Amino acid sequence: MLGDYLLQTDWMAANKLRSAGVRTVHVLVYSVGFVPLGLFYASSAGRAWGFVGLVFVTHWVTDSRRWASDKVWAPKPILIDQALHVLSLAILGAVFLDRVTPVWPW
Repeated sequence: MLGDYLLQTDWMAANKLRSAGVRTVHVLVYSVGFVPLGLFYASSAGRAWGFVGLVFVTHWVTDSRRWASDKVWAPKPILIDQALHVLSLAILGAVFLDRVTPVWPW
């Protein structure tokens, strides 16, 4: 939610559907927040970067279209969009993040 609401600017929200470049900037900002999670909870750097890379790809694809409405704040597309993001994160986390405790438990 942090990357999709607090860190997403009005410019990103207004233009990410029309511009692959703007969508890429939004998804980069969103994905950076998952780097510590990947590094702390994956058993290797490769798994961590695989997790973050696929978070980027799945978020980019999901944000490539409006889900069932042209209205900017219609509830149905927002709920579908967020459900797809949560489902993607749950699957990617189950596949790539395999530590119960962080690598660096500070």
